[in-house]
Amino acid sequence: MTDNTTTNNTKTTAPRRMRWSWFPSLHFGDGMLLSVLVLTTIMMRRYGLNNSQIALYVSLLAIPFTLRPLFEMVVTYFRGTTKVWILSAEFISALSLWLVAFTLPTAYWLQGTLCFMPFVVVSGVFYSIAANRFYTDDEATANHQHRLFALLSKSLALLFGIGVMTMLAGNMEVVTRNVRYSWSLVFYIMAGVEFCIWLWHSIFLPGGKKPVVAKKDIFGLHGHDHVKAVDLMMQGWRNRLMLFFFLIFMLPLSLTIIIVPLFLIDMTHNGGLSLAPQELGLALGTVGVIATFVGRWIGKLAIRRCQWKECIIPMSTALLTYSILLENLSNNIAYSLFDVCGIMLACGIAIGFGSNAYTAIVELFATKGGSQLRRATAASLTWTTTIVAGVFAGLIQMDIGYRQFFLIAIAASVASVTLAVIFFVFRSKLTANSENCTTFASK
Repeated sequence: MTDNTTTNNTKTTAPRRMRWSWFPSLHFGDGMLLSVLVLTTIMMRRYGLNNSQIALYVSLLAIPFTLRPLFEMVVTYFRGTTKVWILSAEFISALSLWLVAFTLPTAYWLQGTLCFMPFVVVSGVFYSIAANRFYTDDEATANHQHRLFALLSKSLALLFGIGVMTMLAGNMEVVTRNVRYSWSLVFYIMAGVEFCIWLWHSIFLPGGKKPVVAKKDIFGLHGHDHVKAVDLMMQGWRNRLMLFFFLIFMLPLSLTIIIVPLFLIDMTHNGGLSLAPQELGLALGTVGVIATFVGRWIGKLAIRRCQWKECIIPMSTALLTYSILLENLSNNIAYSLFDVCGIMLACGIAIGFGSNAYTAIVELFATKGGSQLRRATAASLTWTTTIVAGVFAGLIQMDIGYRQFFLIAIAASVASVTLAVIFFVFRSKLTANSENCTTFASK
């Protein structure tokens, strides 16, 4: 009897021990996509495109994020081939990045980037869906250690992609005196990293129809499920008000997400800080990413300790602080690199802490049936807002300059704080099931 019990326990716990051979690398691969998009933004600026062109191109590349609910249906239908989704997405990303790197030194670099980069984004979205649906535990079963490692792995991907690779590109520009070959080398390295992740997961990632984590819902298998998910999100004035706040809350980040790296690297006569790529990699890609991780984890701990509605005002105020810091930076473009790194440190903590409110609201929408689809639907609405805001942000910034543009971001942050105060005052009337969000501790 004892032997049988021991054997059963070993079988139950073995997958938990073995998953550390692929769990961190799975989330590291998930964070690679955002790194590639930021690198593409910086690369286009170094190639001489203006901010409005870059904002348009990057926003167009992000369109697949808005189609995530439809992609969810496809992945769910073929859920028995989850490992195939992961490996195919990684291989396509590696090949597409290699093709982008191949075209960068040529006269057709823009055509090559716009032709092959969509394959990277689409495959990255499919990768994220398969990983979240069938390889990542739900909130009820995920433990504290798993959530920490998932966040840490994604942060390391951003640190490597935005920090290390941008600094490498800047140093290569100094050594080779050739911008195109320097950035081509960077994208070759990113393609090589994707290929190594593909090779690693080919060996260690479990596959087949046998689940490797807790059983997931398959809501979203049919088209009418999408309509039902949207109807549930729009049901009642409280949910509609919550959705409105959800979109307004992310507006400051949506406006500035593309503009900030361009502001840091733009020339002084254009109102930018004129940082070299290696300085940008240090300030934004290293200090900023580490600070965002710290702020993100502090926010998670705060929501675990208190209800999310108790934290909504401090978190919206954090985003207001972020906008004020950017405005201050645009008014003092003669700051030293040390000062810029200090401000990026504060901005990163503010973004990380404040964005937890966004995650909590997404989890609130996902508390009733079809959580994965409802979460994807809420995320697609955010990306739609980000894309529209990003296109207009580039045009507005080119017309009025960085200082006035960051004043608009401050105004959007003030609107977010105002709505947060209203929500706090009427918090007892918002929804009966909001307690479920106190353990959102996300992805």
